[in-house]
Amino acid sequence: MIFSKIKLTKAGTLEATYKNEDGDVIQFAGANLVHKDLKEALQGLIPHLAIITEQREAFKKKLADLREQRITDKEDNVYKRLTVEVLSFTNDQKKVSLTGSRILLNSGVISLTAPSVDLADEDDYEYQNDLALDVDAVLFEAKAYIEEKKWGVKQASIDFKDIDPYKAIETGEVPEATSEAPKKGKKGKKVAVA
Repeated sequence: MIFSKIKLTKAGTLEATYKNEDGDVIQFAGANLVHKDLKEALQGLIPHLAIITEQREAFKKKLADLREQRITDKEDNVYKRLTVEVLSFTNDQKKVSLTGSRILLNSGVISLTAPSVDLADEDDYEYQNDLALDVDAVLFEAKAYIEEKKWGVKQASIDFKDIDPYKAIETGEVPEATSEAPKKGKKGKKVAVA
């Protein structure tokens, strides 16, 4: 399976274009929510998008510094401002381009498209090896979604408006309860409880 495009839709499903073993080009549009592992794999690409597109959050920072922001709540956190939604591949997955969005300070949203990075050329991008590993994680999860049906779980809801919880209960006489409480050294007496 050789992908040319992997996209996380706004509805949280997967769209992909890939070539199968027979050379057929398949355009796949999933109807089920993606698994959280695929979302996390896409989040792993956010620091790369910030560095490649020269976002201010990545200014004078290394990849490790940006990855550490995943667990902080600072305002300039790259994970709060950027998302990665699309991976586009060329040359049989040898080159990748990341597409995502950036939330502006005024709450507006702009699209970001990074230039293609050669996954085999270490001179093309400083963190090429890390990018290749993060892309492989997305490829693995996308393949699992398509072939193994690794989907997210959607929580169902039940409408209780038309259900009467007391409908099946029959009212009638309540039987009298009795219990035996033995006393120390004496034979127990039956005590009626009303």
